[in-house]
Amino acid sequence: MNILAYTLLAYGMTAVISFGVVAVIVTVNRIFAAPGKEADDA
Repeated sequence: MNILAYTLLAYGMTAVISFGVVAVIVTVNRIFAAPGKEADDA
């Protein structure tokens, strides 16, 4: 595998992991938010 392919693969995996972590945090925040309160999306 050449360096360009490895670089793109590493960058892509970093982006996927980052978005995955953000999605998990937002989901947990909405699950544990009080039922009467709106989730703070700021």
